[in-house]
Order: sequence, then C-alpha cells, then structure tokens
Amino acid sequence: MAGSKRLNNVPHGLLGTFASRNNDINVYWGIGVLKQYAVKYDQPTLIFDLLARNPSWSVDSLVQIAEKTYQKWLIDRLAKMGVDRKYLQSVEIHLRFSTFNEFPNATRDTWGEPYLCSAILTNKEGVVYSASKIGVCAPHDPKKEFRSGRVD
Repeated sequence: MAGSKRLNNVPHGLLGTFASRNNDINVYWGIGVLKQYAVKYDQPTLIFDLLARNPSWSVDSLVQIAEKTYQKWLIDRLAKMGVDRKYLQSVEIHLRFSTFNEFPNATRDTWGEPYLCSAILTNKEGVVYSASKIGVCAPHDPKKEFRSGRVD
C-alpha cells in the first residue's frame, strides 16, 4: 500500500499544476477558459473526476480537455510512485468560482473574481488527502489575453 506521505503529495502536485498559468486549454489559461464555461452554462462549481473511466463532460466541451489532461497526469504520477489506482477510492478537482464577498482577502494579482480550487484524493480506507488554493480570474477573453507561446 502507498504511504500517507506519498499520497499527500499527489493533491498538492495536482493543485499546483492545475492552477498554474502553464495550464493551457486551447492555448489560453485553463482557469480563465473554465470560468468562461462556468459563466456561460451557469455552473459556479466544476468537478473533475480523475478516476472516471467515462468522461464526465460532453465530448465537444473544452472542459473535457481539462479532465482528460489531468486524468493522464494522475495516471503518470501514480505509475512513477508505484501506486496502484485500485488503492484509491476517488481523486477529484473541485473548482468553485466565487466573489470578493466570500473571499475578501483574496490577492488581486489579476483582473476578475476569486475562485477556490481543491484537489481531493480519498484512499480505499476513506483517508482523505487534499490541497486548496484561492486565486483570482476572469472569464477567458481573447481580446485581453495572449495566446500561449508553448503551443504551435
């Protein structure tokens, strides 16, 4: 079985890469693209099930790109750690878009409103490992944003 310290590293790594400015969806910052989706479809909370065999989102959704990307990230990370996926009950990313009324102390390092992003891993024994971050973002707007230079 996997050690608790090793499993605790998984949600921290997952959160770090998911909330990173290097998380691109369709050559733009992933969190902004997801915020645009959330606003358009009136879904203030998006949940990504990284152990799901079938995608949680519609095939044509940019949101599905994020889910598939982080499912692959998880599979690769677990393989490097020597952890069998069967040892895990669930691995999810919760992304909730909010306001400064709820998070008045959120650092205003960019335009937009606060979001809370959490990565949550639960093993088969019900032990939960998690990491969370409050950030700020606006819905994706190609008129204000630059395309990622990491993509052809």
